[in-house]
Amino acid sequence: MTWRGAAILLACLGLAAAGAASPALLGIGLGLFAIAVLLIAVDSARAPGVRELAVVRDHEQMLSVGRANRILVRVHARRPVRARVRDECAAADTQPVWRMRLPGEREYSVTPHRRGQVELGRTVVRAEGPWRLGWRQRALGEAKAVPVEADIGAVRVYEALARRGQLAELGVRTLRLRTEGTEFERVREAVPDDPLRSINWKATARTGRLMATELMPERAQPVLLCLDHGRLMGVGAGELAKLDHAVNAALLLAHVALRSGDRAGLMSFSDRVSGTLPPRSGAVQLQRFLESVRALRPEEAESDYDAALTHLSRWQTRRSLAVIFTDLMDTDQAGALIRQCARLRRRHLPLVVTVRDPAVVDAARRAPRRGADAYARAVAAGLIADREDALQLLRRSGVETIDADARTLSPRLVNRYLELKRRSRI
Repeated sequence: MTWRGAAILLACLGLAAAGAASPALLGIGLGLFAIAVLLIAVDSARAPGVRELAVVRDHEQMLSVGRANRILVRVHARRPVRARVRDECAAADTQPVWRMRLPGEREYSVTPHRRGQVELGRTVVRAEGPWRLGWRQRALGEAKAVPVEADIGAVRVYEALARRGQLAELGVRTLRLRTEGTEFERVREAVPDDPLRSINWKATARTGRLMATELMPERAQPVLLCLDHGRLMGVGAGELAKLDHAVNAALLLAHVALRSGDRAGLMSFSDRVSGTLPPRSGAVQLQRFLESVRALRPEEAESDYDAALTHLSRWQTRRSLAVIFTDLMDTDQAGALIRQCARLRRRHLPLVVTVRDPAVVDAARRAPRRGADAYARAVAAGLIADREDALQLLRRSGVETIDADARTLSPRLVNRYLELKRRSRI
């Protein structure tokens, strides 16, 4: 029953209540009340049913973790009708309930905070009758679970900006310095800022103009993404766990590496090596990467760097860029990582990537107002100092490091990869 139908019933009851003063009004009020109930029942029966309504829900086949995913709900009806529509989704940013005229469509967003799946229930449609006195409610569509994977949206954004030449909006620098690299790209006319070693004297003698050889970074180099999913990677860093931030950044780096002609591979570990993906090139490798990280969850065990990086040395004998996504607390906890990275440098180029916890950084910077605030600030400052000591030991050992928050992690990682490629460090 709609508000209009309820108002009519209340009016009839008011008339019947006035029958206390006049018996004739009591009969009229009760008669009108019975007629109103009948009209509401008839109007509810004339409201569209299951056969006249249909619901289509449009969204990506895989939702991206940590990103607002658009879900579009289309409700089809054979004839125009007013209705109240509710989509059953507990993970929605705002409760998806709308008053609308059918046929019509509405959209809302879902931001999952962990990888796995999001349960999407049925769509409940409460359609009004033609007189707008009663309504009929039906649950349409089927409930289903939609998988939540790493942030595919970042890859799409990168591709869109790359096509428009606007990667600077993402924080990625695309400048390539001439003559850096090891593989031949082309011979061109020299410009005043070309170094002397780049001059191609044979081409100069043949053409009569000063010519230079332009080199490009070597392709088909292995880029190994080593994902730690031990205890420390389950700690939250903002809305997502550090492991999810690491998976998102690793996915974008894998895409950029494959796009640059390199081969991307994966090794996941905690207290043991839990999975490997041999480095390969091609667009299909990105799908293999997604399938490999789908089941990764933070574990309660401490990470065993000795076992993991020893396995890496035996598994990958060709020189490669080994990007190790992990977390550090202090020099004692990071001792095995420092030792193994120093050993890994003999053949590979290790790059240790860590994610800052913004809550710890904010606590260290917040001006204390109470004794508890001063204590929290001292503890946070101590954690940051211990973490920086461990990173400094890695840098002194000649190991590349990146320590960034979630907002700048992906562009900083891509920039470092491109810089290492330009310098032919891989």
